[in-house]
Amino acid sequence: MGGWIWRLVLALMLAAGPLLAPVMGEGVAAAGSWSVWLYQQETGRLVHLFPDGTPGASLTLPLPPGVVEYPYELAVSPDGTLLAACVTSPAEVTTITVYDLAAAKFRASYTVPGGRIEGCLLGRQSFSPDGRQLAFGLMHHYPDPADPRPDWEVIVMDTATGAVLSRLASTSPAVAALGRNYAGTCPAVTAFTPGMVAFAPIAWGTEGFAEYDSLVWQPASGAVSLYGPYGKISLDTFGQETIWIEVRDDFPVAPVGDTPAHPFNVVMFAANAGAAWQPIFHQSGAIVEQALYIEGGRRIAIRTSATPGGLPRWWALDRGGGSALLNLPEAVYEVRGTPDGYVYLDPAGGPTGGPLLVEQRTIGSKPGTYNLWTAEAGSFWQLLWVTPLAADPALPPFPAVLPPLSPGLLVTPPSATPIPAALPALTVGGAAVVHTTEGDRLRVRSGPGTEFPVQFDLPDGTPVTLMSGPAAGSGYTWWYIRTLDGRTGWAVDGVPDAGGWLQTLIPTG
Repeated sequence: MGGWIWRLVLALMLAAGPLLAPVMGEGVAAAGSWSVWLYQQETGRLVHLFPDGTPGASLTLPLPPGVVEYPYELAVSPDGTLLAACVTSPAEVTTITVYDLAAAKFRASYTVPGGRIEGCLLGRQSFSPDGRQLAFGLMHHYPDPADPRPDWEVIVMDTATGAVLSRLASTSPAVAALGRNYAGTCPAVTAFTPGMVAFAPIAWGTEGFAEYDSLVWQPASGAVSLYGPYGKISLDTFGQETIWIEVRDDFPVAPVGDTPAHPFNVVMFAANAGAAWQPIFHQSGAIVEQALYIEGGRRIAIRTSATPGGLPRWWALDRGGGSALLNLPEAVYEVRGTPDGYVYLDPAGGPTGGPLLVEQRTIGSKPGTYNLWTAEAGSFWQLLWVTPLAADPALPPFPAVLPPLSPGLLVTPPSATPIPAALPALTVGGAAVVHTTEGDRLRVRSGPGTEFPVQFDLPDGTPVTLMSGPAAGSGYTWWYIRTLDGRTGWAVDGVPDAGGWLQTLIPTG
């Protein structure tokens, strides 16, 4: 690990809270080759960092009038200059705002009419490539004949004026013609290119499925079709290429025991929109949890675990089909590719136990590990945006791997135990016990959201320690927990249950 030296100076001080500590190891990258936006939802703090020592900026996200809580659903434009957010006022009025990070001012907004909504989704692909348009999904309500609004909508908005350019509703004849039931879902935009918006109908209020339908909408004609891999899990793109993870019966499936984890066992690859889908990575006895491009698209980083709850490991797959182990801390769940390596956020890897942003430079003139930034212990930050990788059509495709066989899978739940009557507050560093009913188990994921893979699950009565949190995601509140046997991951602290609310993490001191 490179020595700790102060080289990255923040241009602006935070409005409140302790100073964030920018740190960097020795070595200099090309000026302006890429940058990072980090975000802390609890305080609304945003930090912009460069790996070459260029001064970065730290600011607090301004909120529109009447809004008091900082948003979790955010998106940053491909050039890193615009930020979109779903914000909701205490009066339950939701607005999608676009903020100009370079000019430090609000640029445009769209207020959702009709009152309270169930969900609003933004993602990494919500902005068009030129940043002039924003696509987002809204879930107005669960099926309710008395509510005249459609169950859900996908909206394309002008980022300069806030005008709605196109709208697709659940009641559209093009959607009805598909013959599918998308009640109780919220659209998640997974691709936005000129003339096409792709989205997945995410089942709201659930902990996620192994995959969703892939819907492709052409706003100009209004046509909607079921096409492509856009409803797959851990979807990532590089130029015309797309990768994702899935469960295939023609490959060995790792045992998941009595857990509801999805036994993803392959990384899939498509060279372009019309190319055949092919498996490119499988590891016997391992569950595949994530896949994403790194090193300027030369390799793919893949996270696996031996069994649900087993220690995660990160691998790098090259375009010759070879794989090598990446030496990443077990708590790392967010990795993004850079032109000459990758960057990751270690939730508690800093010198005082706070989050640590690390650059791993694997190619070029100065390969090595560089500590870019750290923050106070107990704070949770998102790796919100990294400069997208530039396509390189000269790179060869990844070779396919051959499927050997097809085993099966069985899931069984255990029993439950009662909860204590008096409940102290959940706090970082405190102890808690898992609480479930009717034999259910609490799913523990690799990140704070239902889009992250299930690593393992815990039966009722399991003691845990709260390592970090809370964090908002997918309509839930999440805590980073550690079990007595050293397993770690993110779990919700409560879920809807029989018309009420069931607290799933009970503080014990």
